[in-house]
Amino acid sequence: MTQYKYIHGYQEIEQERLRHQAGVIEKPIYDFIDFSENQELLEIGSGVGAQTEILLRRFPHLKITGIEYEAKQIEKAEKNLHSMGYTFPQVQFVQQDARNLDLDSKFDSAFICWVLEHISDPIQVLKSMKPHLLPNAKVVITEVFNATFYTYPSIPAIMDYWKIYNDYQIQIGGDPQVGAKLGDLLEASGYANISLRSGGFHLDSRNSEDKKIVFNYWKNLMASGAPMLLEEGLISEAEIQAMQKAMDELTEMEDAIFYYRFIQATATA
Repeated sequence: MTQYKYIHGYQEIEQERLRHQAGVIEKPIYDFIDFSENQELLEIGSGVGAQTEILLRRFPHLKITGIEYEAKQIEKAEKNLHSMGYTFPQVQFVQQDARNLDLDSKFDSAFICWVLEHISDPIQVLKSMKPHLLPNAKVVITEVFNATFYTYPSIPAIMDYWKIYNDYQIQIGGDPQVGAKLGDLLEASGYANISLRSGGFHLDSRNSEDKKIVFNYWKNLMASGAPMLLEEGLISEAEIQAMQKAMDELTEMEDAIFYYRFIQATATA
């Protein structure tokens, strides 16, 4: 399969970060999702199975087919899920390009989380998925809206790094603001009953422990792009260290503020 650039890379440390990230941000995403009446779920971009774990824990009756482009991620996902006792036929992972799906089954639900931001043509993914969904199948998509990231105080070492990070995402064909476009993307792809909600974090001195956890999670998220940014010559080691130092300072600052919104869409096929 053709190799595409992926800002986070596939190193083992990154694979574990994805699992940790899923736990940190679980409640803001999943407290608004209900697959209790569904049976067969198609997960696009299942990666290392970080979201698959949560889906099966919250909805243990589901049978999930995860679609993933990268073989290394599937290998890690199978290891992770099998260690928790989840095996075929309750869960299986299929290596395919989500823009050109070729599946034998039809599903009554679909789930996409933090995937379309990495794809140059998200409409192609949504159109490719639709023939594999049953009529009125429930679709839930959660995506980034990176322009909403804000800290108080604002520190140039962080915001300059964030701009380089997001500009590179665009350069390699992604879209760090794709969440804001989900309504239009779903409508253009032929879905119905589209609704959108904004979720995320607004943490200040009233949420000191949660704020520390999220600042650390966000520092690791930004650092996950550092190897690719270094390889491309877009950033220096000194700039990476300055960003991390500034994030650590904010973590310990009592009056610091963390703010970020993602967009969650629901629709039917």
